[in-house]
Amino acid sequence: MFTKSAAFYDAIYAARGKDYVAEAAWLRAAYRNAAPRSSRLLDVACGTGRHLLQLRGEFAVEGLDAEPAMIAIARERLPDVPLHVARMQDFTVEGRFAIVQCLFSSIGYVADENELQATIARFAGVVERGGVLVVEPWFSPSDWREDRVDAVFVDQPDLKIARLGRPERYGTTSVLRYEFLVAEPSGISAFSETHALQLFTEAQYRTAFEAAGLEVRNERSDLFARGLFIGRK
Repeated sequence: MFTKSAAFYDAIYAARGKDYVAEAAWLRAAYRNAAPRSSRLLDVACGTGRHLLQLRGEFAVEGLDAEPAMIAIARERLPDVPLHVARMQDFTVEGRFAIVQCLFSSIGYVADENELQATIARFAGVVERGGVLVVEPWFSPSDWREDRVDAVFVDQPDLKIARLGRPERYGTTSVLRYEFLVAEPSGISAFSETHALQLFTEAQYRTAFEAAGLEVRNERSDLFARGLFIGRK
């Protein structure tokens, strides 16, 4: 999915104002009540490892992502952290974790409600008793809008990027078609990417958590506009 854009991922979301430091500080404070310092933390769909970079000082962190190009960047950033190329739907890891998190709406990439329930159950399966599972949801069906266009512009000394997109919807599937134009000292390139994410209701998320044996609540904050589902085992 991010094979071509992985190299530009951090620059694009920096331009969008994503604040990994503030998000990690919020998460760190929330986790203190659930897990002592140095507890194991697994970041599912960890991307380029920016959250792990912030959380590693307090927890024994580990990460996985389905995209090898993302993990390659994360390994450069975190050479001593265990990182795995694996899908969230069928990953395996050793042992249990006090905290399992799946952030930045990555859960939307599951195929349907059945896979949502199976994936949440897999997450819960590696959470130790008393631990927590945190999932940042994608848009709900009622919140998804198609009457807009999306644009991000990166303006760095040696990197200029324009990413343009227009949202679409097919039933309960949201589709983002992006066009990239990238200028670097080595030349100018253009490429496209398409992302399909499922639109689940709050009730569907809650059902998945409860079916996995978790007590769940939805925590809202300015940093996480769509909230965070927090389940305790």
